[in-house]
Amino acid sequence: MNISRGMAQIAALLLTVTIVKVSGEAAVPCAENSVTAACIRSTEDVEAFVQCAYEYVQEMGFEEAYRAFHEDERWNSGQFYVFVRMLAPRSELSERIVQPTDPSSERIPLDPLIDRFGTDVIGEFFRVLQQRDRGWSYYEFLNPESGLIEPKAAYLVRIDWQGEDAVLGAGIYRRDIPGTCHAAQVNAALLSADPSMERLEEFVRCAAMEIESKGYFALPLLESDPRWQAGSIYLFGTDLIGNQLFSGMWNGEHFPEWGRDPRTFFDGRDVIAVAEAFGESHVYYRAIHPETGRWQRKTAFTKRLTGQGVPILIGAGIYIDCPPDGCGSADATA
Repeated sequence: MNISRGMAQIAALLLTVTIVKVSGEAAVPCAENSVTAACIRSTEDVEAFVQCAYEYVQEMGFEEAYRAFHEDERWNSGQFYVFVRMLAPRSELSERIVQPTDPSSERIPLDPLIDRFGTDVIGEFFRVLQQRDRGWSYYEFLNPESGLIEPKAAYLVRIDWQGEDAVLGAGIYRRDIPGTCHAAQVNAALLSADPSMERLEEFVRCAAMEIESKGYFALPLLESDPRWQAGSIYLFGTDLIGNQLFSGMWNGEHFPEWGRDPRTFFDGRDVIAVAEAFGESHVYYRAIHPETGRWQRKTAFTKRLTGQGVPILIGAGIYIDCPPDGCGSADATA
């Protein structure tokens, strides 16, 4: 009797929350609004999003899924949306079944979709899903937010859509990879106007690519070029001992970002060793705001890289508004 009750409780829980596994590892809850398009920030998020979209089709049926993928913000927000294509070896043999960004293009034979990587995009979907029933494809496609053709990584799942062999997927465009680190989209002025952690991380990663490609010749550029310095936004770099190599901050003189001794600046904590160990890290402290000359709270993102064989720590930060009791005086310490 107790066993029956226990089984009933387990069944009720399974009906309440659907769980899917991503890459055969961590379980991802697919309850209402737990995985949404607007919250996607990484490839891991995309994978969970697609898995949950697949589960939604199985649970709610094709008609409801078709409506939801077009109309509900959970499944369609900016550059993130669910698409469904007929699975075929060439674009001409395929059709869009679900295309929220352009519903008028659905159920019309596709033109050849050859990107600069040399093969048909739909043909690549077909090739990937011939090897396994889910996986990643990398190609170029129109980003609905920027209006540009950009590199896109899409996670794909094979699905039976009303008797048709099809692929369900979603993808992510990133501005901090070599193919998309464009100055018009990643620069200090845009970060200053929209100071988010996502933009800050893109900014630092793109600056790091400059050093990786140009070595120490990139340092003067990162220090003075308007792309990398605007308002309170600037880059700084140190060696792994803590010596400042460069800084885009100029307020009469260069101030070491973390003082003469970073370990003292952080109450004995060796944040440089932390950054070296983890590769990328967020750092929280107070620093002089270059426009006001006052101490203010700051959140920085740092990345460890190698320039001409020498390890470097590069970073940038965004200033946070002062609390009601102020940010302290100019002679205050961190």
